[in-house]
Amino acid sequence: MAYRIGLMPAEFEELTPGEFRLLVEASEARRRDEDYRRSYFVAMLINPHLKDPMSPDQIFDPLYYTAEEIEEKKNRQAEDEAEYFKSFDKPKGDSGEEK
Repeated sequence: MAYRIGLMPAEFEELTPGEFRLLVEASEARRRDEDYRRSYFVAMLINPHLKDPMSPDQIFDPLYYTAEEIEEKKNRQAEDEAEYFKSFDKPKGDSGEEK
């Protein structure tokens, strides 16, 4: 695993287990960021050729999430959006609490 993230044996030996774990987490986060960036550009390249355009999330999500997790993510996003739009219905100065 140390070779996969680019560490040489001497560098690996100088790390504490906690430092190594942080390096592995940072490497995985960097890979996810790169994958999302690639999914964005893939979506931009293929969308002119599709009847129904794809979002970068539709390309990225199956790489890292199960179908259930993707559905949960969509539901959570829909709830967040509904809550956001409800906030526009409250009159100014109203804290939402009844007196």
